Amino acid sequence: MTPSIAPAVDCPMSPADVAAHHEASYVRTPRENRIVAEPATPTTCRSDYENGADVRATFARQQRTRR
Repeated sequence: MTPSIAPAVDCPMSPADVAAHHEASYVRTPRENRIVAEPATPTTCRSDYENGADVRATFARQQRTRR
């Protein structure tokens, strides 16, 4: 059972509508995970590594300035 705020708030909705709203609020639809959906091949791994060069450079620069 989901928590209800209806008794604590002067709400124009009926208790059944409030309960239905709360139930709908807790329903989650999982999104597809791109990492799991794509096969890890040497080609895709190499491409990911090459595409991340700017991120690694930024991280290295940030680490140098912290010391």
